[in-house]
Amino acid sequence: SINYFSAASMAVSVPAGVQVFAWIATMAAGRMRFSTPGLFAVGGMVIFVMGGLTGVMVAMVPFDWQAHDSYFIVAHLHYVLIGGMVFPLFAAIYYWLPMSSARPLSESWGKWVFWLMFAGHNLAFMPMHLTGLMGMPRRVYTYLPGRGWDLPNFISTIGAFMFGLAVLLWVIDMIRNFRPFGRREAGNIHDGPGLEWLPSGFYSVRSIPVVKSLYPLWDQRGLARDVAAGRYLLPGAARGERQTLVTSPLNAEPQYVLRIPRPSAWHVFGAVFTAGFFLILTVQAYAAAVVSGVLAVYCIMRWCWFLDAPHARKTTDIGASIRVPNHVSGPSSHGWWAMVIVLIVGGMVCLLAGFSYVFLWSRRPDLWQAPPDISSFMASVGLLVVAGLCAGAAPRAVRSAREGAVTAAAGLLVLASAAAIAATILEGRAWWATGLRPEVSSQGASVYALLGWAGTFAAVGGLMGLYVVLRRLFGRLAAERPSTVDLISLFLAFTAAQAIGVILLVRLFPGGAT
Repeated sequence: SINYFSAASMAVSVPAGVQVFAWIATMAAGRMRFSTPGLFAVGGMVIFVMGGLTGVMVAMVPFDWQAHDSYFIVAHLHYVLIGGMVFPLFAAIYYWLPMSSARPLSESWGKWVFWLMFAGHNLAFMPMHLTGLMGMPRRVYTYLPGRGWDLPNFISTIGAFMFGLAVLLWVIDMIRNFRPFGRREAGNIHDGPGLEWLPSGFYSVRSIPVVKSLYPLWDQRGLARDVAAGRYLLPGAARGERQTLVTSPLNAEPQYVLRIPRPSAWHVFGAVFTAGFFLILTVQAYAAAVVSGVLAVYCIMRWCWFLDAPHARKTTDIGASIRVPNHVSGPSSHGWWAMVIVLIVGGMVCLLAGFSYVFLWSRRPDLWQAPPDISSFMASVGLLVVAGLCAGAAPRAVRSAREGAVTAAAGLLVLASAAAIAATILEGRAWWATGLRPEVSSQGASVYALLGWAGTFAAVGGLMGLYVVLRRLFGRLAAERPSTVDLISLFLAFTAAQAIGVILLVRLFPGGAT
Protein backbone atom coordinates (compact mmCIF):
# COMPACT_ATOMS: atom_id res chain seq x y z
CA SER A 1 0.00 0.00 0.00
CA ILE A 2 2.92 2.36 0.66
CA ASN A 3 4.31 1.83 -2.85
CA TYR A 4 0.84 2.39 -4.31
CA PHE A 5 0.39 5.61 -2.33
CA SER A 6 3.80 6.85 -3.46
CA ALA A 7 3.08 6.09 -7.11
CA ALA A 8 -0.32 7.74 -6.88
CA SER A 9 1.20 10.85 -5.30
CA MET A 10 3.73 11.16 -8.11
CA ALA A 11 1.07 10.53 -10.77
CA VAL A 12 -1.06 13.34 -9.34
CA SER A 13 1.86 15.73 -8.81
CA VAL A 14 2.99 15.90 -12.45
CA PRO A 15 -0.30 17.13 -14.03
CA ALA A 16 -1.00 19.28 -10.96
CA GLY A 17 2.32 21.06 -11.48
CA VAL A 18 1.39 21.83 -15.08
CA GLN A 19 -1.95 23.12 -13.85
CA VAL A 20 -0.27 25.45 -11.35
CA PHE A 21 1.88 26.97 -14.09
CA ALA A 22 -1.28 27.51 -16.15
CA TRP A 23 -2.88 29.35 -13.20
CA ILE A 24 0.19 31.53 -12.73
CA ALA A 25 0.27 32.38 -16.44
CA THR A 26 -3.43 33.29 -16.32
CA MET A 27 -2.86 35.74 -13.47
CA ALA A 28 0.28 37.15 -15.08
CA ALA A 29 -1.54 37.82 -18.35
CA GLY A 30 -4.33 39.79 -16.66
CA ARG A 31 -4.87 42.35 -13.98
CA MET A 32 -5.59 40.56 -10.72
CA ARG A 33 -8.28 42.07 -8.49
CA PHE A 34 -7.92 41.11 -4.85
CA SER A 35 -11.61 41.18 -4.07
CA THR A 36 -13.06 38.31 -2.04
CA PRO A 37 -13.26 35.89 -5.01
CA GLY A 38 -9.71 36.83 -6.04
CA LEU A 39 -8.38 36.28 -2.51
CA PHE A 40 -9.97 32.85 -2.29
CA ALA A 41 -8.63 31.90 -5.73
CA VAL A 42 -5.05 32.94 -4.94
CA GLY A 43 -5.21 31.59 -1.37
CA GLY A 44 -6.46 28.26 -2.64
CA MET A 45 -3.62 28.08 -5.13
CA VAL A 46 -1.02 28.82 -2.44
CA ILE A 47 -2.42 26.14 -0.13
CA PHE A 48 -2.73 23.64 -2.99
CA VAL A 49 0.90 24.18 -4.00
CA MET A 50 2.03 23.61 -0.40
CA GLY A 51 0.08 20.36 -0.36
CA GLY A 52 1.57 19.41 -3.70
CA LEU A 53 5.11 19.86 -2.38
CA THR A 54 4.45 17.45 0.48
CA GLY A 55 2.90 15.15 -2.12
CA VAL A 56 6.23 15.05 -3.94
CA MET A 57 7.86 14.18 -0.61
CA VAL A 58 5.57 11.21 0.05
CA ALA A 59 6.12 10.06 -3.53
CA MET A 60 9.60 9.00 -2.38
CA VAL A 61 9.29 5.51 -0.94
CA PRO A 62 11.98 5.86 1.81
CA PHE A 63 10.30 8.99 3.16
CA ASP A 64 6.80 7.58 2.80
CA TRP A 65 7.90 4.49 4.72
CA GLN A 66 8.35 6.74 7.74
CA ALA A 67 5.48 9.18 7.18
CA HIS A 68 2.83 6.73 6.01
CA ASP A 69 -0.27 6.52 8.25
CA SER A 70 0.99 9.42 10.35
CA TYR A 71 -0.41 12.92 10.81
CA PHE A 72 1.97 14.09 8.09
CA ILE A 73 -0.36 12.42 5.61
CA VAL A 74 -3.39 14.04 7.28
CA ALA A 75 -1.77 17.44 6.78
CA HIS A 76 -0.83 16.67 3.17
CA LEU A 77 -4.32 15.48 2.24
CA HIS A 78 -6.05 18.49 3.80
CA TYR A 79 -3.73 20.95 2.11
CA VAL A 80 -4.51 19.39 -1.24
CA LEU A 81 -8.25 18.96 -0.68
CA ILE A 82 -8.98 22.31 0.98
CA GLY A 83 -6.69 24.23 -1.37
CA GLY A 84 -7.92 22.38 -4.42
CA MET A 85 -11.64 22.28 -3.61
CA VAL A 86 -12.85 24.31 -0.61
CA PHE A 87 -11.15 27.62 -1.37
CA PRO A 88 -12.08 27.54 -5.09
CA LEU A 89 -15.64 26.68 -4.04
CA PHE A 90 -15.86 29.79 -1.85
CA ALA A 91 -14.31 31.85 -4.65
CA ALA A 92 -17.03 30.59 -6.98
CA ILE A 93 -19.79 31.30 -4.44
CA TYR A 94 -18.69 34.89 -3.90
CA TYR A 95 -18.21 35.44 -7.64
CA TRP A 96 -21.34 33.78 -9.04
CA LEU A 97 -23.90 34.44 -6.31
CA PRO A 98 -24.93 37.86 -7.74
CA MET A 99 -26.26 35.94 -10.72
CA SER A 100 -28.90 34.19 -8.59
CA SER A 101 -29.43 36.61 -5.70
CA ALA A 102 -30.95 40.08 -5.60
CA ARG A 103 -28.16 41.08 -3.20
CA PRO A 104 -24.47 40.12 -3.30
CA LEU A 105 -22.59 38.90 -0.25
CA SER A 106 -20.79 41.53 1.80
CA GLU A 107 -17.29 42.31 0.51
CA SER A 108 -15.99 43.36 3.95
CA TRP A 109 -17.42 40.26 5.61
CA GLY A 110 -16.01 38.16 2.78
CA LYS A 111 -12.48 39.35 3.45
CA TRP A 112 -12.88 38.50 7.14
CA VAL A 113 -14.10 35.05 6.10
CA PHE A 114 -11.08 34.57 3.84
CA TRP A 115 -8.40 35.67 6.28
CA LEU A 116 -9.89 33.68 9.16
CA MET A 117 -10.17 30.63 6.93
CA PHE A 118 -6.67 31.03 5.47
CA ALA A 119 -5.03 31.58 8.86
CA GLY A 120 -7.16 28.92 10.53
CA HIS A 121 -6.32 26.33 7.92
CA ASN A 122 -2.58 26.87 8.23
CA LEU A 123 -2.73 26.93 12.04
CA ALA A 124 -4.77 23.72 12.04
CA PHE A 125 -2.80 21.65 9.56
CA MET A 126 0.73 23.05 9.43
CA PRO A 127 1.59 21.64 12.91
CA MET A 128 0.33 18.23 11.82
CA HIS A 129 3.39 17.86 9.60
CA LEU A 130 5.47 18.12 12.77
CA THR A 131 3.33 15.78 14.87
CA GLY A 132 3.39 13.27 12.04
CA LEU A 133 7.18 13.32 11.87
CA MET A 134 7.19 12.96 15.65
CA GLY A 135 5.27 9.70 15.31
CA MET A 136 1.61 10.61 15.89
CA PRO A 137 -0.50 8.01 14.01
CA ARG A 138 -3.57 8.64 11.91
CA ARG A 139 -7.05 7.49 12.90
CA VAL A 140 -6.28 7.65 16.62
CA TYR A 141 -8.30 10.26 18.51
CA THR A 142 -6.27 10.27 21.73
CA TYR A 143 -2.68 9.83 22.84
CA LEU A 144 -0.57 9.37 25.96
CA PRO A 145 1.07 12.37 27.68
CA GLY A 146 4.75 13.10 27.46
CA ARG A 147 5.08 12.55 23.73
CA GLY A 148 5.67 16.23 22.89
CA TRP A 149 2.47 16.41 20.83
CA ASP A 150 0.47 18.61 23.24
CA LEU A 151 1.52 22.07 22.00
CA PRO A 152 1.21 21.41 18.23
CA ASN A 153 -2.18 19.76 18.78
CA PHE A 154 -3.32 22.73 20.87
CA ILE A 155 -2.29 25.08 18.04
CA SER A 156 -4.18 22.87 15.57
CA THR A 157 -7.28 23.12 17.76
CA ILE A 158 -7.10 26.93 17.75
CA GLY A 159 -6.78 26.88 13.95
CA ALA A 160 -9.77 24.57 13.61
CA PHE A 161 -11.94 26.92 15.68
CA MET A 162 -10.80 29.84 13.52
CA PHE A 163 -11.77 27.92 10.40
CA GLY A 164 -15.15 27.12 11.95
CA LEU A 165 -15.67 30.80 12.86
CA ALA A 166 -15.01 31.75 9.23
CA VAL A 167 -17.66 29.31 8.03
CA LEU A 168 -20.10 30.65 10.66
CA LEU A 169 -19.56 34.22 9.42
CA TRP A 170 -20.22 33.07 5.88
CA VAL A 171 -23.46 31.34 6.94
CA ILE A 172 -24.62 34.52 8.71
CA ASP A 173 -23.75 36.58 5.63
CA MET A 174 -25.74 34.18 3.46
CA ILE A 175 -28.75 34.59 5.76
CA ARG A 176 -28.36 38.39 5.65
CA ASN A 177 -27.96 38.79 1.89
CA PHE A 178 -28.94 35.75 -0.15
CA ARG A 179 -32.24 36.70 -1.79
CA PRO A 180 -33.19 34.37 -4.66
CA PHE A 181 -36.73 35.78 -4.79
CA GLY A 182 -38.13 38.99 -6.21
CA ARG A 183 -35.66 40.76 -8.48
CA ARG A 184 -33.62 37.90 -9.82
CA GLU A 185 -30.03 39.14 -9.74
CA ALA A 186 -27.67 41.73 -8.35
CA GLY A 187 -26.03 42.09 -11.75
CA ASN A 188 -22.49 42.14 -13.07
CA ILE A 189 -20.89 43.67 -9.96
CA HIS A 190 -17.48 42.17 -10.86
CA ASP A 191 -17.49 43.60 -14.41
CA GLY A 192 -17.15 40.12 -15.85
CA PRO A 193 -16.52 39.89 -19.61
CA GLY A 194 -18.51 36.74 -20.41
CA LEU A 195 -21.98 36.26 -21.84
CA GLU A 196 -23.13 34.69 -18.59
CA TRP A 197 -23.38 38.23 -17.17
CA LEU A 198 -25.91 39.40 -19.73
CA PRO A 199 -29.10 40.64 -18.01
CA SER A 200 -31.39 37.62 -18.10
CA GLY A 201 -34.11 37.73 -15.44
CA PHE A 202 -36.19 34.57 -15.27
CA TYR A 203 -36.59 34.08 -19.02
CA SER A 204 -32.99 33.72 -20.16
CA VAL A 205 -31.56 36.26 -22.63
CA ARG A 206 -33.93 38.22 -24.88
CA SER A 207 -31.90 37.45 -28.02
CA ILE A 208 -28.82 35.38 -28.78
CA PRO A 209 -25.91 37.66 -29.71
CA VAL A 210 -23.19 37.36 -32.31
CA VAL A 211 -19.87 37.72 -30.46
CA LYS A 212 -16.58 38.81 -31.98
CA SER A 213 -14.05 38.25 -29.20
CA LEU A 214 -13.29 36.19 -26.11
CA TYR A 215 -14.43 39.10 -23.90
CA PRO A 216 -17.63 40.32 -25.55
CA LEU A 217 -18.91 42.50 -22.67
CA TRP A 218 -15.60 44.37 -22.62
CA ASP A 219 -15.01 44.64 -26.35
CA GLN A 220 -18.62 45.11 -27.53
CA ARG A 221 -19.78 47.81 -25.14
CA GLY A 222 -23.37 48.03 -26.37
CA LEU A 223 -23.90 44.27 -26.39
CA ALA A 224 -26.06 43.97 -23.26
CA ARG A 225 -28.34 46.81 -24.42
CA ASP A 226 -28.72 45.32 -27.90
CA VAL A 227 -29.47 41.87 -26.52
CA ALA A 228 -32.18 43.26 -24.24
CA ALA A 229 -33.69 45.12 -27.21
CA GLY A 230 -33.86 41.88 -29.24
CA ARG A 231 -31.51 43.01 -32.00
CA TYR A 232 -29.88 39.61 -32.47
CA LEU A 233 -30.97 36.04 -33.24
CA LEU A 234 -34.13 34.43 -31.84
CA PRO A 235 -35.46 37.71 -30.40
CA GLY A 236 -37.94 37.23 -27.57
CA ALA A 237 -38.16 33.48 -28.31
CA ALA A 238 -40.47 33.56 -31.32
CA ARG A 239 -42.69 30.70 -30.12
CA GLY A 240 -43.12 32.17 -26.65
CA GLU A 241 -41.15 29.44 -24.90
CA ARG A 242 -37.72 28.95 -23.37
CA GLN A 243 -35.59 28.36 -26.44
CA THR A 244 -32.01 28.48 -27.63
CA LEU A 245 -30.08 27.82 -30.81
CA VAL A 246 -27.98 24.74 -31.54
CA THR A 247 -25.11 25.67 -33.82
CA SER A 248 -22.40 23.84 -35.73
CA PRO A 249 -19.32 23.15 -33.58
CA LEU A 250 -16.77 24.78 -35.91
CA ASN A 251 -18.45 27.80 -37.51
CA ALA A 252 -21.34 28.37 -35.06
CA GLU A 253 -23.88 28.31 -37.88
CA PRO A 254 -27.49 27.97 -36.61
CA GLN A 255 -28.76 24.42 -37.15
CA TYR A 256 -32.04 24.18 -35.23
CA VAL A 257 -34.03 25.62 -32.34
CA LEU A 258 -33.85 23.70 -29.08
CA ARG A 259 -36.70 24.06 -26.62
CA ILE A 260 -35.47 24.30 -23.02
CA PRO A 261 -37.62 22.60 -20.33
CA ARG A 262 -39.77 24.93 -18.30
CA PRO A 263 -38.81 25.55 -14.67
CA SER A 264 -40.03 22.73 -12.43
CA ALA A 265 -39.12 20.85 -9.28
CA TRP A 266 -39.22 17.39 -10.88
CA HIS A 267 -35.52 17.18 -11.72
CA VAL A 268 -34.60 18.47 -8.25
CA PHE A 269 -36.75 15.83 -6.57
CA GLY A 270 -35.34 13.25 -8.97
CA ALA A 271 -31.81 14.11 -7.85
CA VAL A 272 -32.82 14.04 -4.17
CA PHE A 273 -34.48 10.63 -4.41
CA THR A 274 -31.61 9.23 -6.52
CA ALA A 275 -29.11 10.30 -3.85
CA GLY A 276 -31.45 8.93 -1.20
CA PHE A 277 -31.57 5.55 -2.95
CA PHE A 278 -27.80 5.08 -2.87
CA LEU A 279 -27.28 6.61 0.58
CA ILE A 280 -30.03 4.52 2.16
CA LEU A 281 -28.46 1.37 0.70
CA THR A 282 -25.33 2.07 2.76
CA VAL A 283 -27.33 1.52 5.98
CA GLN A 284 -29.04 -1.56 4.46
CA ALA A 285 -32.56 -0.13 4.78
CA TYR A 286 -33.59 -1.90 1.58
CA ALA A 287 -37.34 -1.19 1.70
CA ALA A 288 -36.79 2.54 2.12
CA ALA A 289 -34.14 2.47 -0.63
CA VAL A 290 -36.57 0.81 -3.05
CA VAL A 291 -39.22 3.45 -2.28
CA SER A 292 -36.69 6.22 -2.86
CA GLY A 293 -35.57 4.60 -6.12
CA VAL A 294 -39.14 4.30 -7.42
CA LEU A 295 -39.81 7.94 -6.58
CA ALA A 296 -36.57 8.94 -8.36
CA VAL A 297 -37.64 7.08 -11.52
CA TYR A 298 -41.09 8.68 -11.40
CA CYS A 299 -39.68 12.20 -10.97
CA ILE A 300 -37.19 11.76 -13.81
CA MET A 301 -39.86 10.40 -16.15
CA ARG A 302 -42.20 13.21 -15.16
CA TRP A 303 -39.53 15.76 -16.02
CA CYS A 304 -38.76 14.04 -19.35
CA TRP A 305 -42.46 14.07 -20.19
CA PHE A 306 -42.22 17.70 -21.36
CA LEU A 307 -39.38 16.98 -23.79
CA ASP A 308 -39.72 16.33 -27.52
CA ALA A 309 -43.42 17.31 -27.73
CA PRO A 310 -45.01 17.59 -31.21
CA HIS A 311 -45.63 21.06 -32.68
CA ALA A 312 -47.57 22.28 -35.69
CA ARG A 313 -44.79 24.50 -37.07
CA LYS A 314 -41.70 22.78 -38.41
CA THR A 315 -39.44 25.85 -38.68
CA THR A 316 -38.86 29.10 -36.81
CA ASP A 317 -37.74 32.51 -38.04
CA ILE A 318 -34.78 33.31 -35.80
CA GLY A 319 -34.19 36.78 -37.25
CA ALA A 320 -32.29 38.17 -40.24
CA SER A 321 -34.67 36.17 -42.50
CA ILE A 322 -33.10 32.91 -41.31
CA ARG A 323 -35.42 29.93 -40.77
CA VAL A 324 -34.20 26.81 -39.01
CA PRO A 325 -35.97 23.55 -38.05
CA ASN A 326 -37.62 23.17 -34.67
CA HIS A 327 -36.49 19.57 -34.50
CA VAL A 328 -33.81 17.28 -35.95
CA SER A 329 -33.04 13.64 -35.30
CA GLY A 330 -30.22 11.17 -35.75
CA PRO A 331 -26.55 12.26 -35.65
CA SER A 332 -27.57 15.89 -36.25
CA SER A 333 -29.19 16.13 -32.81
CA HIS A 334 -27.47 16.75 -29.50
CA GLY A 335 -29.48 13.96 -27.87
CA TRP A 336 -28.07 11.36 -30.25
CA TRP A 337 -24.49 12.29 -29.39
CA ALA A 338 -25.29 12.39 -25.68
CA MET A 339 -26.63 8.82 -25.89
CA VAL A 340 -23.57 7.67 -27.87
CA ILE A 341 -21.25 9.08 -25.20
CA VAL A 342 -23.25 7.36 -22.43
CA LEU A 343 -23.02 4.05 -24.27
CA ILE A 344 -19.29 4.45 -24.87
CA VAL A 345 -18.74 4.94 -21.14
CA GLY A 346 -20.97 1.96 -20.33
CA GLY A 347 -19.10 -0.19 -22.82
CA MET A 348 -15.74 0.82 -21.34
CA VAL A 349 -16.91 -0.22 -17.87
CA CYS A 350 -18.04 -3.57 -19.24
CA LEU A 351 -14.73 -4.08 -21.06
CA LEU A 352 -12.77 -3.40 -17.87
CA ALA A 353 -14.94 -5.85 -15.95
CA GLY A 354 -14.41 -8.38 -18.75
CA PHE A 355 -10.65 -7.90 -18.57
CA SER A 356 -10.78 -8.59 -14.82
CA TYR A 357 -12.73 -11.78 -15.49
CA VAL A 358 -10.21 -13.02 -18.08
CA PHE A 359 -7.28 -12.13 -15.82
CA LEU A 360 -8.74 -14.06 -12.90
CA TRP A 361 -9.42 -17.03 -15.14
CA SER A 362 -5.86 -16.96 -16.51
CA ARG A 363 -4.38 -17.21 -13.00
CA ARG A 364 -6.14 -20.46 -12.00
CA PRO A 365 -8.19 -21.92 -14.87
CA ASP A 366 -8.19 -25.28 -13.07
CA LEU A 367 -10.49 -23.84 -10.39
CA TRP A 368 -13.00 -22.47 -12.90
CA GLN A 369 -16.42 -24.13 -12.84
CA ALA A 370 -18.04 -25.51 -16.00
CA PRO A 371 -20.81 -23.36 -17.52
CA PRO A 372 -24.51 -24.28 -17.71
CA ASP A 373 -25.91 -26.46 -20.48
CA ILE A 374 -26.06 -25.35 -24.11
CA SER A 375 -29.86 -24.99 -24.16
CA SER A 376 -29.88 -21.99 -21.81
CA PHE A 377 -27.09 -20.42 -23.85
CA MET A 378 -29.03 -20.75 -27.10
CA ALA A 379 -32.22 -19.40 -25.51
CA SER A 380 -30.48 -16.35 -23.98
CA VAL A 381 -28.60 -15.44 -27.14
CA GLY A 382 -31.71 -16.01 -29.24
CA LEU A 383 -33.72 -13.61 -27.09
CA LEU A 384 -30.98 -11.00 -27.33
CA VAL A 385 -30.81 -11.34 -31.11
CA VAL A 386 -34.57 -10.73 -31.20
CA ALA A 387 -34.09 -7.70 -28.94
CA GLY A 388 -31.41 -6.28 -31.21
CA LEU A 389 -33.45 -6.84 -34.38
CA CYS A 390 -36.54 -5.21 -32.87
CA ALA A 391 -34.52 -2.24 -31.64
CA GLY A 392 -32.94 -1.82 -35.07
CA ALA A 393 -36.30 -2.02 -36.85
CA ALA A 394 -38.09 0.56 -34.70
CA PRO A 395 -36.46 3.70 -36.24
CA ARG A 396 -37.23 2.44 -39.75
CA ALA A 397 -40.82 1.71 -38.75
CA VAL A 398 -41.43 5.17 -37.29
CA ARG A 399 -40.06 6.84 -40.44
CA SER A 400 -42.24 4.84 -42.81
CA ALA A 401 -45.28 6.55 -44.27
CA ARG A 402 -47.63 3.76 -43.23
CA GLU A 403 -50.52 4.21 -40.86
CA GLY A 404 -49.83 2.85 -37.41
CA ALA A 405 -46.06 3.11 -37.86
CA VAL A 406 -45.62 4.96 -34.57
CA THR A 407 -47.61 2.29 -32.71
CA ALA A 408 -45.55 -0.43 -34.41
CA ALA A 409 -42.29 1.29 -33.41
CA ALA A 410 -43.46 1.53 -29.79
CA GLY A 411 -44.41 -2.15 -29.83
CA LEU A 412 -41.02 -3.15 -31.23
CA LEU A 413 -39.24 -1.24 -28.47
CA VAL A 414 -41.38 -2.89 -25.79
CA LEU A 415 -40.65 -6.31 -27.31
CA ALA A 416 -36.92 -5.51 -27.42
CA SER A 417 -36.80 -4.45 -23.78
CA ALA A 418 -38.82 -7.48 -22.65
CA ALA A 419 -36.54 -9.85 -24.58
CA ALA A 420 -33.39 -8.27 -23.11
CA ILE A 421 -34.75 -8.56 -19.56
CA ALA A 422 -35.84 -12.17 -20.13
CA ALA A 423 -32.42 -13.11 -21.56
CA THR A 424 -30.44 -11.75 -18.61
CA ILE A 425 -32.78 -13.38 -16.10
CA LEU A 426 -32.55 -16.70 -17.93
CA GLU A 427 -28.75 -16.60 -18.06
CA GLY A 428 -28.50 -15.65 -14.39
CA ARG A 429 -30.83 -18.50 -13.36
CA ALA A 430 -28.81 -20.94 -15.46
CA TRP A 431 -25.59 -20.05 -13.68
CA TRP A 432 -27.34 -20.13 -10.30
CA ALA A 433 -28.58 -23.66 -11.01
CA THR A 434 -24.96 -24.83 -11.42
CA GLY A 435 -24.28 -23.90 -7.78
CA LEU A 436 -22.04 -20.94 -8.60
CA ARG A 437 -22.35 -18.23 -5.92
CA PRO A 438 -20.90 -14.69 -5.98
CA GLU A 439 -19.64 -14.82 -2.38
CA VAL A 440 -17.77 -18.12 -2.75
CA SER A 441 -15.28 -17.66 -5.59
CA SER A 442 -13.78 -15.03 -7.86
CA GLN A 443 -15.50 -16.71 -10.80
CA GLY A 444 -18.88 -16.31 -9.13
CA ALA A 445 -18.21 -12.70 -8.19
CA SER A 446 -17.08 -11.73 -11.69
CA VAL A 447 -19.78 -13.71 -13.54
CA TYR A 448 -22.61 -12.19 -11.52
CA ALA A 449 -21.02 -8.73 -11.72
CA LEU A 450 -20.97 -8.93 -15.52
CA LEU A 451 -24.49 -10.33 -15.70
CA GLY A 452 -25.64 -7.70 -13.20
CA TRP A 453 -24.18 -4.94 -15.39
CA ALA A 454 -25.94 -6.31 -18.45
CA GLY A 455 -29.13 -6.76 -16.42
CA THR A 456 -29.00 -3.15 -15.23
CA PHE A 457 -28.98 -1.97 -18.84
CA ALA A 458 -31.87 -4.33 -19.60
CA ALA A 459 -33.85 -2.96 -16.63
CA VAL A 460 -33.27 0.61 -17.76
CA GLY A 461 -34.38 -0.47 -21.22
CA GLY A 462 -37.57 -1.82 -19.64
CA LEU A 463 -38.26 1.59 -18.11
CA MET A 464 -37.65 3.16 -21.51
CA GLY A 465 -40.14 0.73 -23.05
CA LEU A 466 -42.75 1.75 -20.48
CA TYR A 467 -41.99 5.41 -21.18
CA VAL A 468 -42.44 5.09 -24.94
CA VAL A 469 -45.75 3.25 -24.49
CA LEU A 470 -47.07 5.99 -22.20
CA ARG A 471 -46.02 8.69 -24.65
CA ARG A 472 -47.79 6.84 -27.44
CA LEU A 473 -50.98 6.45 -25.40
CA PHE A 474 -51.06 10.16 -24.58
CA GLY A 475 -50.30 11.29 -28.12
CA ARG A 476 -46.81 12.64 -27.42
CA LEU A 477 -45.03 10.38 -29.90
CA ALA A 478 -45.06 11.55 -33.52
CA ALA A 479 -43.47 10.28 -36.72
CA GLU A 480 -42.14 13.73 -37.59
CA ARG A 481 -40.26 13.85 -34.27
CA PRO A 482 -38.59 10.41 -34.01
CA SER A 483 -35.83 11.32 -31.54
CA THR A 484 -37.44 9.43 -28.64
CA VAL A 485 -37.65 6.26 -30.72
CA ASP A 486 -34.13 6.78 -32.11
CA LEU A 487 -32.47 7.16 -28.73
CA ILE A 488 -34.32 4.27 -27.05
CA SER A 489 -33.58 2.06 -30.08
CA LEU A 490 -29.91 2.95 -29.87
CA PHE A 491 -29.83 2.13 -26.16
CA LEU A 492 -31.64 -1.21 -26.56
CA ALA A 493 -29.48 -2.29 -29.52
CA PHE A 494 -26.38 -1.59 -27.44
CA THR A 495 -27.93 -3.42 -24.47
CA ALA A 496 -28.52 -6.52 -26.58
CA ALA A 497 -25.01 -6.45 -28.11
CA GLN A 498 -23.38 -5.91 -24.71
CA ALA A 499 -25.33 -8.77 -23.13
CA ILE A 500 -24.37 -11.12 -25.97
CA GLY A 501 -20.73 -10.18 -25.44
CA VAL A 502 -21.01 -10.84 -21.69
CA ILE A 503 -22.63 -14.24 -22.21
CA LEU A 504 -20.05 -15.27 -24.80
CA LEU A 505 -17.26 -14.21 -22.48
CA VAL A 506 -18.41 -16.16 -19.43
CA ARG A 507 -19.14 -19.20 -21.62
CA LEU A 508 -15.82 -19.17 -23.51
CA PHE A 509 -13.59 -19.07 -20.42
CA PRO A 510 -15.02 -21.82 -18.22
CA GLY A 511 -13.55 -24.82 -16.51
CA GLY A 512 -14.96 -27.16 -19.11
CA ALA A 513 -16.33 -27.11 -22.62
CA THR A 514 -19.78 -25.71 -23.36
